[in-house]
Amino acid sequence: MEDLSHARCDAVFEGKLARNIELGLEPSSGISCYVQEAPARLERWRFHDEYELHFVVQTSGWTYIENLGKFKLGSIVLVSPRIPHELVSFDVPAVEVKECSVVIHFAEDLVHRAAELFPDLHGAVSLLGRDHCGIEFLDADQELHDGFCLVQNSSGVARFSALARLLQRLSQWPRFRPLSSTSILDTRNQRKTGVDPRVDKVLELVYRNYADSLPLSKASHCAGVSLHAFSRLFRRETGSTYTDFLIRVRVARACELLSRSDQQVSSICYLVGFNNISNFNRHFRRLKSMTPKEYRNHMAGRFGCPPQRAGR
Repeated sequence: MEDLSHARCDAVFEGKLARNIELGLEPSSGISCYVQEAPARLERWRFHDEYELHFVVQTSGWTYIENLGKFKLGSIVLVSPRIPHELVSFDVPAVEVKECSVVIHFAEDLVHRAAELFPDLHGAVSLLGRDHCGIEFLDADQELHDGFCLVQNSSGVARFSALARLLQRLSQWPRFRPLSSTSILDTRNQRKTGVDPRVDKVLELVYRNYADSLPLSKASHCAGVSLHAFSRLFRRETGSTYTDFLIRVRVARACELLSRSDQQVSSICYLVGFNNISNFNRHFRRLKSMTPKEYRNHMAGRFGCPPQRAGR
C-alpha cells in the first residue's frame, strides 16, 4: 500500500499537538488515554505512529478510514499506525456531549515486544496483524466497556496489563468488520493468517485480475477442485461467498478511483469489472449505503479538496 501519510489532502500528523495536555490528552508514555467530546476539539483528518482504539459511548456517525463507513453507539474501532482517519459524529445534540468516546493510543511495537517474553499474548498480536487499516467491533458488551475504563483509570504496569487483557478479549470477539473494505493489497494479510493455499491462489487471481471476467468456474479451476467443493472451501476460509468477495474487491477499487480521480462514474463501473451501470450502482449502494456519486461528494467534501485527475 502506498504511504498514506500523503494519500489525502492535509492529513495532520499528531505529534506534539495531539499530546497537548491543554486539550485533555495525556503525554505519550507507551499507552495514553483520553475522553473525546462531540463536537471534538481534535476532529480532523489525522494520522499518528500509535495504534488507536475508540469505544463509542454516545452518538453515531461516519468513519473515514481508507473508505467511508458508519459507526454507532457501542462500536469499538481499531486504527492502525500511520493510517489517515477521522470519526465524525452526525447526531450531536445542541448541548455538548462531554463523553462521546473513550480513546486509547498505544505504541506500535509495545505488544509485539511483550509477546516475545509472554507468548500468551499471541491473541493480541494476531489481532494487530489482522487488518492493514482498521477494524470495527460490533455490539460491544459491558465487559469490553469496563476494559476500556480499566485502562483509562490505571497507570504503569497495571495499565499495560489492562490493555493486554482488552486486546486479548477483542481478538476473540466474533462480531467485527474491516473498515478498509477489501483492499487490493489485502492478499499479503490473507497469507499471514494461514489461508488454504488453494484459496490463496484464487485470492491472487482476483486481486490481480478483478476487472476481468472471473466466473466461479474459473476460480474453481484455479484452485484445482470441483465447483461445489470450491464454494464450500472458499466460504470456510474467507467467511464469504466467492461472488460476494469479488464484488467487494471491485467496489473497493471503485472507491479508490472515485476518491482519487475525476473519471466518470460510468467509466469507473467498467474499469473495475462491472458489466452495466445499474448492477454497479445496486452493489455499491448495498455495500456503502450510498450511490457512487454520493460517495465521491462525501469524500471530496470531507477532505476539503477536489479529486485528482487520473494520471497526475
